[in-house]
Amino acid sequence: MKKKLFAGLLTVALAVGMLTGCGNSGSDDKKSGSDKKMSFEIVSKGFQSTYWQAVYKGAKAKADELGVEINMVGPNTESDVADQVQMLNSAINAQPPAIGLAALDTDACLDGIQSAMDANIPIIGFDSGVPDAPEGAVYANAATDNYAAGKVAAEGMYKGIKDKIGNGKVRIGEVNQDATSESITQRGLGFIDKMVELLKADGYKVCVVGNDFYVGKAKGADAKEADADVIIEVAVPAETTTSACQQVAEPVLQKSDTIAIFGSNQVSAEGIVNANETLKVCGPDKIVAVGFDSGSVLKAAVTDQTLFGAVTQAPVSIGENLVQLLYDVSNGKDVKDVDTGCQWYNYQNITDEEIAQNLYD
Repeated sequence: MKKKLFAGLLTVALAVGMLTGCGNSGSDDKKSGSDKKMSFEIVSKGFQSTYWQAVYKGAKAKADELGVEINMVGPNTESDVADQVQMLNSAINAQPPAIGLAALDTDACLDGIQSAMDANIPIIGFDSGVPDAPEGAVYANAATDNYAAGKVAAEGMYKGIKDKIGNGKVRIGEVNQDATSESITQRGLGFIDKMVELLKADGYKVCVVGNDFYVGKAKGADAKEADADVIIEVAVPAETTTSACQQVAEPVLQKSDTIAIFGSNQVSAEGIVNANETLKVCGPDKIVAVGFDSGSVLKAAVTDQTLFGAVTQAPVSIGENLVQLLYDVSNGKDVKDVDTGCQWYNYQNITDEEIAQNLYD
């Protein structure tokens, strides 16, 4: 009797165990299927400036809102192009539903972008576009219209230098941290082209000198240096670091005919501010210095008028829009470029709510 009772209990236990096992298997399958969180690979330009940290903040907030995961990586500096290419390759190998990419060097990333396309992995650009990417590889970009943003910087600066022009040859400096990334080159060229336009409209002859890339791409400056009323001198450092930007800014700031200088991103603008710490040549009734982006150094320099003004992007919005685009394209939705905008700010409006929301430390 005891044997029969034991056998009966064992049969019931096995049946329960089988049912439980089936239930666990179904749960595991569900987690690995439709209920598993989407996870996107994002290849940034790095995290060396607070700008990129603000982009990450926006991306993480949107990922949490949508219930997805992100793995955002970037090289130690924006000079480490080879490291970023390897990170892009690793992102492709992870086989995510989509990849976010802010290319340091558009040409260097082309092979990786082609590999992503061959693997049917959509790419969403952010901050920088990839203008020479294979057709159909990059589905959309979340970025400032950098050429237009450069124009905003030129227009802001021109208000401060109009009275300094017309009494002999003068010089306007521009520090661009590189001549390779789409965001920096477009921003730098937008500034040059708009400044040339404004100067020529007021009857001045303009010459662009310095870095070969910017000299070759600039529009409208047709005067020889000896004949020019205004020289726009473009400097590009060997490395994309604040100290390297400081080193190329110092000689421009020390020239007796320099009336203005522009730093086209946070790193180059901070280089100008650091150079001025020793030289003390920027400020009211001195050299008109204009920056780009934000951060505690630039905010302080705008507030005390070391910088005449600056242009801010909306980095948190860039991150938010990036993840939304990644999510949408992975769900089969049509996506298109998002212009996240920019704004001019100076000591007078830096605390305005509309401006302050886009300024980061």
